[in-house]
Amino acid sequence: MSIYERFIKDKNYSEESKRVIQETVDNLLKNLDGINHPGMLLGKIQSGKTRTFIGIIALSFDKGYDVCIVLTKGTVALSEQTYRRLSSEFSTFSEDDEIQVYDIMKMPKLTPFLMEEKLIFVVKKQRDNLSRTENLFSQYPNLLNKKVLIIDDEADFGGIGFTRDKKAQDDVVINVLASQIDSLRFLLKSNHSFLQVTATPYSLYLQPKGEFTLNSFVHQPIKPQFTSLVPIHDAYVGGVQYFEESLDPDSIFYYLHIDVLKKEFEVLENKNAKYLTNILTTPNLSVLRKSILNFLVGGAIRMIQEEKNNRKYKCSFILHTSVGNEKHNWQIDLVEKLLDSLKDKSQKNDANFTELIRESYLDISESVKVNRETPPSFEVLLAKVQNNLSKGYCSVKVINSENDISVNLDNNGQLKLDNPYNIFIGGQILDRGLTIENLIGFFYGRDPKEFQMDTVLQHSRMYGARSRNDMSVTRFYTSTRIYQAMKKMHEFDSSLRSAFERGLKNGDDGVVFVFVDGDSDIKPCAPDKILISNTVTISSGSRTLPFGFQTKAKTHIQKNIDKIDDLIEKSSGGNINKPFLIDLSDVKEIITLIAETYEYSDTYDNKDLDWDHTTFVALMDRHLIDSKNQQTQAKIYVYCKKNRDISRYKKGEGSFSDAPDDGRTDLKIARETAKDLPCLILLKQNGKKEKGWRDAEFYWPILISPQVTKPAVYASKIKV
Repeated sequence: MSIYERFIKDKNYSEESKRVIQETVDNLLKNLDGINHPGMLLGKIQSGKTRTFIGIIALSFDKGYDVCIVLTKGTVALSEQTYRRLSSEFSTFSEDDEIQVYDIMKMPKLTPFLMEEKLIFVVKKQRDNLSRTENLFSQYPNLLNKKVLIIDDEADFGGIGFTRDKKAQDDVVINVLASQIDSLRFLLKSNHSFLQVTATPYSLYLQPKGEFTLNSFVHQPIKPQFTSLVPIHDAYVGGVQYFEESLDPDSIFYYLHIDVLKKEFEVLENKNAKYLTNILTTPNLSVLRKSILNFLVGGAIRMIQEEKNNRKYKCSFILHTSVGNEKHNWQIDLVEKLLDSLKDKSQKNDANFTELIRESYLDISESVKVNRETPPSFEVLLAKVQNNLSKGYCSVKVINSENDISVNLDNNGQLKLDNPYNIFIGGQILDRGLTIENLIGFFYGRDPKEFQMDTVLQHSRMYGARSRNDMSVTRFYTSTRIYQAMKKMHEFDSSLRSAFERGLKNGDDGVVFVFVDGDSDIKPCAPDKILISNTVTISSGSRTLPFGFQTKAKTHIQKNIDKIDDLIEKSSGGNINKPFLIDLSDVKEIITLIAETYEYSDTYDNKDLDWDHTTFVALMDRHLIDSKNQQTQAKIYVYCKKNRDISRYKKGEGSFSDAPDDGRTDLKIARETAKDLPCLILLKQNGKKEKGWRDAEFYWPILISPQVTKPAVYASKIKV
């Protein structure tokens, strides 16, 4: 049997995964000149990219490659994780003297016997590691005669980048790591293949085609010449679940997001000892308190479930809101004080403790029931939580340095779960590539003025292989602003992937990047000019709608509502039981009237959520309507329903409602209608005070893209 056949035996690679592995190696062989033809292995966050490229290594060895250089992100955690993973995967081959795995910084002498074996070098993207790699090929010239596969894991990190050289009159220069990788590729010349691996490829697709010259130096091509997609396995939980299935009240993912207000993040960032004395009661830490209680309850439910199968269960929770050590230490103080206070109340059988646990139990039980599981009785659950607290089964650790990571890794290079409950508090070190098992609580608050797409996506440690039982007790705590920004990133990422699945081979050809100027016109722009916080991504059947708004008082908006009623009555002929065509000019007036009825301020916790109705109108006006309809009396479809009673919040005082359209009726009808033309859903809400509104009727618009729509990303503003 070949290396690959023996390698994949009993490893449960899907047929789709094996197909991708085969196609990728075939493409690498067709483009053996790795200088000019880099490839891309594109996968979702924590979706099995490493597993896939390890399979590619095994098959490449059968196809004539002798050496594989695996470049890892420049952290001890990921470098060690990759080395341990590769050593484990190829351990049998190492024992049989066929394949050897080495950390480039811990190399033995390469004897003639070892040079006859297949070699894997793990190289951290760091200056000394890369220099040592070049020196290795100089020290052993015979290596230059071997066919080499370079796999650049997390390729957008360190693989490309530019800075201004102050000493050279602000000349733009390629960064040191990218230059070193470039030099290594040039050293190997035409006898190597170059495969980039990442979940956030945007900077790589933006590079020029072919080689490019910068300050008289010629640099090797970075932009991928072909793209392979890592299959999405059945157990994967990602953006689809967090931002699409979460709209369905009948889904376990409907319960995921819990909103965190700005004030609470401020308390978590600034030390104030008074919060240590009122940790169980202060309203300014209500969500942190709820998150820890949900973690204790959700973890206990999973422990009880697994005990029925004679298995022990450990779970994890991440608190990631800042990068400063002092802030992390303050958060440690808060969480430990909260746990100590709960333990004290528990031991005293305090009635307030029981009610706090009951509140979380009722919350978590809702999603457990949707998962068709029967939660344990409250009495059993309460006893379990009390037992766990009394035995000190919950650990709290700061992870904000390489040392913190290295001492907390298990044999597989993952963060160790050495207690039933494991709370990790940290900053940037908790981002890309780091795998944390059984993550059922993620409190996230990195909130920049401008969201950098690849950075924020890589913070999404809640993505990955997750069981449905785990997801039924999982909660994601963040602000509506961050949640909506991440949702936009997911929509863009999905459009990019869809473009490749249609057979397109680079991001420029797959997704159209455009922006809306001040006159509501839509113009093309470079992708790197787009501000993700001001974007709308659309594709076939996509939804675009405002959210988080509050209405103005009835006396201020009733005239607008009456005008909208009249326009709908005129266009529909009084029959709104089915979708009807309406002049685009009337639709524009309706949207403007609706926008005037909405209000945004700190009072309503929605100051940063203003509806960009200019872009909303422009989408209908210039993109969604087929060219044959570009005329003064252009029309679109409207689907209107009245007497709706949606709450402003999804669940009690949780996150804002963002799905006023019923997926089984409204959305289905609108998408079936929107074949060549868009369909605008107009839902007239009663706006009752007990539902969080102001006792004023209002309209909620949802724009549905037609089936013929090609993926596009729109921005109302661009970087200058």
